[in-house]
Amino acid sequence: MGKKRRTLAILLTAAMVVTMQSFPAYAQGDELTEQQEEASETSTIRNIMNTGNRDNAYSAYYEKHKDDSFPKSQIVIEAKDAVPSADADGEEPQYEILKYEGQEDCLKWTNNRGELNYEFEVAEAGNYSLEFFYYTLSGGSTTIDVGIKIDGEYPFTACNDITLDRYWEDATTIKKDSKDNELKPTQIEKDMWVTYPVKDKEGLFNYPYFFNLSAGTHKLTLEGIRTNLALKTMTFRNYDDPPAYVSPSQGEIEDTPALSVKNDIGTNSILIEAQNPVYKTASTLYATYDRTSCLASPSHPTKQRYNTIGKETWNKATQAITWKFTVPNNGYYTFSFKARQNTMRGFYSNRRIYVDGKVPNSAMDIVSFPYDPNWYAQQLKDKDGTPVYLYLEAGEHTITMEVVPGEIGEIMRRLDDLVYRLNYYYRRILMITGPNPDQYNDYLVDIQIPELIPTFQDAIAQLETEKANIEKLGQGSEASSLESLAVILRRCVKKKDEIPSMVGTLKDYISSVSAWMRDYRDQPLELDYIEVLTTHETPQRANGNFFEEFGFGFQAFIGSFFEDYTMLSDTSEKSLNVWVSLGRDQATVVKDLVDNGFNQGNTGVQASINLVQGAILEATLAGKGPDVALFLGGDFPIQCAARDLLVNVKEFRDFEETVKSRYTDTITTLYSYNGGVYGLPVSQIFPMMFYRTDILEELNVKKIPETWDELIQIIPVLQRSYLTVGLVQPTSNLSSSIFESGDTFSMLVLQTGNNMYVDDLSKTTFDQKPIVDVFKKWTDFYTIFDFEQTYDPFTRFRTGEMPIIINNYTFFNQLTVSAPEIKGLWDFSHVPGTPVLDENGEPTGKINFAANSSSAGAVIFKKCTDKNAAWEFIKWFTSDDVMTSYGRTIEGQMGQMGRFDTANVNALAQLPWSNAEYLKISEQMNQTREIPIIPASYATTRHVKNAFRAVVNDAWNPRYSLSSYNRDINAEITRKNEDLSTFGK
Repeated sequence: MGKKRRTLAILLTAAMVVTMQSFPAYAQGDELTEQQEEASETSTIRNIMNTGNRDNAYSAYYEKHKDDSFPKSQIVIEAKDAVPSADADGEEPQYEILKYEGQEDCLKWTNNRGELNYEFEVAEAGNYSLEFFYYTLSGGSTTIDVGIKIDGEYPFTACNDITLDRYWEDATTIKKDSKDNELKPTQIEKDMWVTYPVKDKEGLFNYPYFFNLSAGTHKLTLEGIRTNLALKTMTFRNYDDPPAYVSPSQGEIEDTPALSVKNDIGTNSILIEAQNPVYKTASTLYATYDRTSCLASPSHPTKQRYNTIGKETWNKATQAITWKFTVPNNGYYTFSFKARQNTMRGFYSNRRIYVDGKVPNSAMDIVSFPYDPNWYAQQLKDKDGTPVYLYLEAGEHTITMEVVPGEIGEIMRRLDDLVYRLNYYYRRILMITGPNPDQYNDYLVDIQIPELIPTFQDAIAQLETEKANIEKLGQGSEASSLESLAVILRRCVKKKDEIPSMVGTLKDYISSVSAWMRDYRDQPLELDYIEVLTTHETPQRANGNFFEEFGFGFQAFIGSFFEDYTMLSDTSEKSLNVWVSLGRDQATVVKDLVDNGFNQGNTGVQASINLVQGAILEATLAGKGPDVALFLGGDFPIQCAARDLLVNVKEFRDFEETVKSRYTDTITTLYSYNGGVYGLPVSQIFPMMFYRTDILEELNVKKIPETWDELIQIIPVLQRSYLTVGLVQPTSNLSSSIFESGDTFSMLVLQTGNNMYVDDLSKTTFDQKPIVDVFKKWTDFYTIFDFEQTYDPFTRFRTGEMPIIINNYTFFNQLTVSAPEIKGLWDFSHVPGTPVLDENGEPTGKINFAANSSSAGAVIFKKCTDKNAAWEFIKWFTSDDVMTSYGRTIEGQMGQMGRFDTANVNALAQLPWSNAEYLKISEQMNQTREIPIIPASYATTRHVKNAFRAVVNDAWNPRYSLSSYNRDINAEITRKNEDLSTFGK
C-alpha cells in the first residue's frame, strides 16, 4: 500500500512541477511585478545542482592547482614602477617615490585609495608565492590591507582583502603602582622593514598562498584598502622546505661549555621571560597574568604580576611573537618551553619556531603543545623524541613562535566545505516542505532533489573519514558531533519519507558541527618562559610540590580577605571614584588605560577604577554613589538627570568647541534633558541590512533593496521558497524602557522626517496621520507577510532561511567569526530607506536611510567635589586615541566578536575594519537620528508594543489600537513630569 501511495505521489509531483512551470504562483493575492515574475520563473527552472558560489575560495583554487610545478625562479617587481589607476569609486592613489629608512626607490602609499598596476614576465609557468618587502608606517590603521588582482581578476576570494603583518612593542617595561600591583604596558607600533609572504589567516593552511601563473606577460594590481606602508618590492617566488633535523654527535653536544649564571627561577639556563618580547604581530599580544602556580615567574599570591603571554589572545593563524636572547659561547643549545594549553581539550596547539628569522629544521616547522589544565615544561624534540640541538654562535639571537594550524587545518578545511554543502541542501529541503512540514504529506524530497541522497551518502563517508583522521591524532573523543551528524544523515538515507520530519534535527546537528569547528579552529597557548640550555642543564619543573602549592594557595586565600578586588586602582582622598559597569576583563582594560594614561600624565587628581554592577541610581540617592560612571546606558542618564543628580556637561566651555564634534550630529539627544546634556557617549550601536548574496543570486534577485517598497516587492519571491526576511524583533525585550536600535517602527517614523514626541516632549505624535500610516506599515509585515516576531538571527541567516536580516552592525563580527562556511557569500549595506518627498508630495530622488541607535556613556554626578577634574577625565576617556586603544585591546582579549562599537567617529576609522566595511558603517552611522529619552519613556515603549501585539495577535484595527494606547502614554508622561517637577528646586 505504501509503495502504491508513493508511486501516486511521484506522478502527482511531476504534474505539479509542470503546472508550476506553466503558471507562476502568486503570494498573498497580490500581482507580481515584472521583476518578481522573472525571478519566480527562473528560480523554478534553475538547475538544482547549483550549490552556491564556492568555486572562488582558496580551498578550490588549491585543489585545482596543487599538483602543478613550483618553479625555483624568482620574479622581482619594483614598487617604483607602478602605473596608477582609479579604483571602483573613482579614487586615485596618492604616493611618492623616495629613499626611505636606508632603501632607495620606495613607494610611500598612505591614502588607502586607488590602484597600483605592474606588468611582469613569467618565464616558467607554475605556482608562486607572493612576498612583500615593505616598511610599516605608524599613526594610521592598526592593519595594512590591500586587494590583489592578477590580470584584472581576484585569483580567489581571500585576495579581496589581504592583511599584511605589522609589528608592535611595549611602550615601557612593566611597572608597579603604589599597591605593589604591576601595570600592563601600553602597546605601540614598531615601524620596521618586513618581509612577508602572503598567508592564510583563517587557520586552514600551514604555508603561504600560491598564485598559479602561466608563461608570458601578466599584470599585478594592488588595491588600496589600508595602505600605511612604504613598499620596496613584490616577489613571486617559492621557498625550500626546512632541512631534516640531523642530530650532532654526543661529543659535539657535550663540548659546549655549561652555563654558570643563576637565573630568577633557580637554574643556570638562559631565561627568556615570555611577557617581555621585543616585538609581536598584533597589539593584542600583551603580557597577561597567572596566579595559579607558586612557580610562575614572577609570582605573588595576592598581588598582580604580569608573568605570562598568550592565553586566548595568541590563537589566530600567523600571529607571531619574537624574543631576544644572548648565548655566551659557540655551541649546541636546545630550548624548553613552560607552557599551558587548557582550552582545547584533546587537541594540540601548534607553533612554527624561527631562530634568527629562519626555521632551522623540519622538527621546528610545526611544534605541537598538547592539552593540559596545568603548566608543563616541553623540551624541543624531533618526531622520535630526541632533543633538538641547534648550533649557535656566541652573541645575540632571536626566537620567534608563529601560530600555525598544523594537521587539524586540513581537516577543518574539508569540513568547512562539507558544512556549507549540507546547509545548502537543508535549505533546498526547506523550500519544498516549509518550516512546518505536514506529517501526512509525501513531499518526496529525494525525487524532487535527485542528488540529495547521494550527497548525504558522500557526507556520511566524509564525516567518518574526518573522524578517523582526528582519532589518528589521538583526539577522537572531542569530535563526537561529527558522528552525531553522520547518524542523522544515515536515518535520512534509510528512511527517505521521514526526511521532512527530521529537517529540524538535521539543522541542529549541522549547527553543532559548525560550532565545534569554530571552537577548535583556534590555536590558544599561554607561555610563562623559555629556557635556552646546553646538555649540562636541566629545565626547571613547571609546578611546585604539594606543600609549595598548598602554601601558595593558603596565602592567596588569606589575602583575599584583605584585598579589595572591586577596587582596581589606587585610591586617596583626592581620587575620582569611577564606577565601571562592565565585566572584569573589560574593567581591567579601562584600569590599565587609566593607569598608563590619565593617572601618569596627571600630577593632581587621580582616577580610581571600581568594578560595580547595577544599583548606581539607588547608591547615588543614598549618598554612596560614584563621582563618575562609565558605560551607563538605557534611560539611566535621563532618570538621574531628571532627579538633579548629574552635571550638565554643556556648561563646560570646550564641550561645544571640541568635544561634541567627536560624535554624530544627534547622538547627544540620548543624554539631553530640559536643554542640558548629561553625559558623553562612549559606545553606539545601530542597524544595518545583511543579505546572502548566493541565495539572492539563486533566486534571480538582481537588485539589493534600497527602500522598504523594494523590499516588499521581493518578499513573494522569497516566500515562494519558504524563505523570509528578519526585522529587528518587536517583542524580544518587553522590559526595555527605550526603543532598541533598529526598531522598525522607529526607523519608519524617523525616515518620514518625524519623531515620537512633539517639540517640548510633553506628549507623543501618535495622533498624527504620518505616524499612524507607518505604524500600519510596520504591523503589515506581520499581518500580511507573516514575518516572525521571535527567531534566532544568526542561525536563520547562516542556514539561509532568512537571506535578508536587519540587525545591529556588530552582527558582522558574529557572522565573520562563527560562520566561516558562508564567508564570501554575504554582504551588508544601509537599512532600507524611505523616498524623500517635496512639499507637494512628489519624490525628490533622494532616500532617507535614518535609523535610531542605542548608546552607553560617561556621566558626572553632582556629588563630585572636583567637577573640572571629572570633566577632564571623561573628556580624556572619550578622546580619539583612548577610544581606539580601548577598542583594540578589548578585541585582543575577546577576538573579533568583541570588536568595540565606539561612538567616537574618528576612533571608528582606526578600528580594524577594512576600508569598504568602514565606509558602509560610517555612512549608516552618519544617517542615525535619535528619539529623545524622557522620564516616562518606559510607558511609550511598553504601550507601543502593546498596541503592536493587539494588532498582530488580536486583529485590532491599527489606527484604533495606537490611538487607544496613546491616551495611556500621554497620561503617564504628564504624571511623571509632575512627580519630578520638584527636583532641582
